[in-house]
Amino acid sequence: MRRLRSSQVLCSVIGAILFLGSCGGNKPPAPSPFPAKITLTPATSASLQEGSALRFIASALNGAGTAITPDFVFTSDNPSVLTLSPAGVACGGTWNAPAYSVCTPGRDGVANVTASALGATSPPTVVFVHRPIDNIQISVVPPVNPPPPACPTQVALPQACLIAFNANPYCLSQNQAETLQATALSQGTDITSTVGPFTWTEEATSVVTVKPTIDLTTDLATNQATATPDTPGETQVFASASGVSSQPFAFETCPIQCIALQVGQTLTEPPPTSFAVSKGTAQTITATAVDVQGCAVTKPPLTWTSSQPASVAPGSSTTGCAAGSTCSATTPEAGGASITASCTPPSCNVGFPLNPLGLPAPFAPQPVYPVTAISGLVSLASSTPATFNVLATSFDCATNANCSVSMYDISTTKNVSGDAIPTPTPPNSLIFAPGGTKAYMGGQYGAMLVTPASFGSANSPFKALPASATPTGEVTGKALAVSPNGDMAIFSDTVSSLNQVYVVNTTSSTPVATALNISGATAAAFSPDGMKAFIIACPCSTSTSTLYIYSTLQALQSIPLSFAADNIAFSSSGTFALLTGGSSSSASAIGINTCDNSVSAPSPGNPALSLSSLPAEPIFLKMVPSANVPTGSLIPNLNPDGLDFFFGIDSTGLDIIATNSALPGSPNNLFKTLCPQTVGLVPTFAPIHIPFGQGSFDPIAFFLSPDNTQVYVVASDRSAILVYSFNTGSVSAIPLTNSITGETVFPVAADITADGTLIYVAASDGTLHQISTASGASADLSQIGFSPVRNGTNGFCVSSVSPINCSVDLVAIKP
Repeated sequence: MRRLRSSQVLCSVIGAILFLGSCGGNKPPAPSPFPAKITLTPATSASLQEGSALRFIASALNGAGTAITPDFVFTSDNPSVLTLSPAGVACGGTWNAPAYSVCTPGRDGVANVTASALGATSPPTVVFVHRPIDNIQISVVPPVNPPPPACPTQVALPQACLIAFNANPYCLSQNQAETLQATALSQGTDITSTVGPFTWTEEATSVVTVKPTIDLTTDLATNQATATPDTPGETQVFASASGVSSQPFAFETCPIQCIALQVGQTLTEPPPTSFAVSKGTAQTITATAVDVQGCAVTKPPLTWTSSQPASVAPGSSTTGCAAGSTCSATTPEAGGASITASCTPPSCNVGFPLNPLGLPAPFAPQPVYPVTAISGLVSLASSTPATFNVLATSFDCATNANCSVSMYDISTTKNVSGDAIPTPTPPNSLIFAPGGTKAYMGGQYGAMLVTPASFGSANSPFKALPASATPTGEVTGKALAVSPNGDMAIFSDTVSSLNQVYVVNTTSSTPVATALNISGATAAAFSPDGMKAFIIACPCSTSTSTLYIYSTLQALQSIPLSFAADNIAFSSSGTFALLTGGSSSSASAIGINTCDNSVSAPSPGNPALSLSSLPAEPIFLKMVPSANVPTGSLIPNLNPDGLDFFFGIDSTGLDIIATNSALPGSPNNLFKTLCPQTVGLVPTFAPIHIPFGQGSFDPIAFFLSPDNTQVYVVASDRSAILVYSFNTGSVSAIPLTNSITGETVFPVAADITADGTLIYVAASDGTLHQISTASGASADLSQIGFSPVRNGTNGFCVSSVSPINCSVDLVAIKP
């Protein structure tokens, strides 16, 4: 071999060093191929029928936590029961090696399966091989010791909920629990011991939590589980093994049967059910919910609502109102309201009336409403009134498809019409949602969802409401009612050849309309919890009418009425709805229980709902929070549980109706549930009529001051607003001013602000009048005019066919 000179060797070494340096140093070592951890899936345990196959999958990590893929070897420690193919497919019996295509059943037993590679082995999976399962049954394991009482640490309950509770053998209160047991059968033989762990599932996880019982010696689940009740309701529980599921087992967390509300958190008797505060003062309202065994329910999932959320607003779910018994109610504006909390399906008393066992009615309950609602009165914290927005438009060309109509958004502090906003279709009605974030505009050629916040922005405030049941593809008709949360509205089309009622849901960005075949609907109202809507259809040619009841949980129902009803008002708690009507010379009334749609029957303690003492039927009807009703010589101080007041206006004065809802008191009613309740007149206070001494008038609207001491009546044949004062027992008037010609003007439409300080009246002079109701300073403050719209002769309408004249006659004030 030829010798290299030293200089050549030195150059070679330096070159090698330079080469390595240019490549970044030594190459990193390859990942270790040796597994530090092997995982087998399924892990822990598995159940396999004889003759069936189950694939196992192995995965591995090396010491650095990097996934590697060595060659795994799968092993069964009991080949007489379970064999495995090289690919990890288990046979409940014996494989036909080497093809591994046919699994021949063997015998039942237990085998441990592991996967190994390069010296590492996975934790074993215990496989239970068993005969075919054809039935799994669930039963309750009788307790070894007597079960604990339903309410071992019972909190104090309000007197209103101390009714005749009875132990319910079919439900558990929240502090109780029971053990469930699954039994696997094969052709009538119990093979539970060979099946291994069962998997438990509950249909409604909010109602019950099912936790498997663990065998401490094997650390595996057994065929038993502990069922712990949670939210009141009923659900189905299932147990499964080896791909076979049991028949459903009905589990029931005892349903709520009674709700009592009070102001504050300390229970007193009688509990305070009203408050009067200044604007901006929050109030704590506590709900005590009691189940059918007489146990207090912790964190009941109640639905909180207010009759006037602009004045008294129950807090959102983040403040605890939707998930607990204590609610912090805010008071953003002056005004009066009734606050209620109900147990309303499907969020409360979940799953009823499932009732597969045919249990008595108390165990398949309907919605539950409180005994007495809370009355709130909020006054201004200062002399500065709040700012509201008034929407003004015209329905004068509601039947003209070629007419373009404009709407105005007017601030109560500026009182100028501003710019005209064109509406997509001519309106015939306009209703604000109670919260004020939405409004609904009816129309013969298309109804609209109105977003007030979009006025003055680049976004259109109008959105069409689609409906496939109409020729135009849109909801048509007059807006009759809006749900308390503002997400639903009812429209009645009495013009099209096929009369329809549309219930529109605007919860999502794409509204959904449900068409109901109801002809001649003239009035509607939603229950305070929004669960149901009552709709009156009254053919004009008859003296009778029909009540339709719409619910998202039930099919449409109808109740024939013996009189022509035209008013609906729900009680403050939502327990029932009062319907009135009749003729101009006689008045009739009926009460309908909200929980089951039954007609309320009077009892010895609750006289029948007779309005015979009234001279005529009320034309308008309003629910008035009972604690906010002024008492004195005309109205005595009435304080029974379930007291509700309704104020109405007829053609000569004010009508006052006091009702009382009470628990069924029959000795034969073992459970004394709250559905249906007895509804009737207060025995000591028959309906009264307060004449105004103004002759006969034609009311088109009536309003109440927040404290209900002032009654404002707007009549189409009076050039002033009539004001009845409970304080003085007399009637005064706020004249309408015609600042243009000085001629007498008459109202055509009106609305009032939530704080009761201003009334806006659309008048026959074509202007919108701002009326102050301030004590000692009531007056027609200003008259808002409307400049002609482009290509038009008036401030509202333009027709593409012939000239048309429109004036303001549709007014709605944002709450």
